[in-house]
Amino acid sequence: METESTGAGSEAKLKTVGLYGGTFEIGMPPGILDCSTIRQVPNHQEFYANTETGMNIITEINEFNGKVADDKASEFYFHNLAKDTYAKEVKIITEKKDAKENMPGCKGLATSFIIGDHVVNQRVDNKGAEMRVRVHMAVVRIKEVKADMLIIISLPISSNLSNNEGKKMAEQFLQLLKTFKINSLAVFKEAASK
Repeated sequence: METESTGAGSEAKLKTVGLYGGTFEIGMPPGILDCSTIRQVPNHQEFYANTETGMNIITEINEFNGKVADDKASEFYFHNLAKDTYAKEVKIITEKKDAKENMPGCKGLATSFIIGDHVVNQRVDNKGAEMRVRVHMAVVRIKEVKADMLIIISLPISSNLSNNEGKKMAEQFLQLLKTFKINSLAVFKEAASK
């Protein structure tokens, strides 16, 4: 199913994709490949990539972290990702601690997002040339089922990225967030009853 969606000044066709067996859905931009068709992806993640641009879109379900306040969740997970990827430099560009109007498919839930840069090695073994990666991350706190859902879009960028290019990337991220929708939490409840 394709949905045409317009972001501030830019128009893109997004293809609606079911996540975690249809529990969630989100609009994916053109050229995105489901990586589970070519490699193993952990059960708590969905991983999509554009091999031409290097863009990755990852959704991840984590156990709800009650030690982290709702207004600190995006910053917590942003820094946690930096630690997991051995980022040598971390820079927060913008953060929204209450993203309800940006994520209409998450009514009644705590939502937030953060945009920033991580400087990481190109190789998984933490060797090789460094690259700057623009990280767009949204956090949906689904307390009813004790879960924190992350939506992460990352894209390698040049160190001299223009403000206009950065703004366009942020608009595309916000356009994608508007398409995110929770269809059912039944899968969580079934898992809890086992």
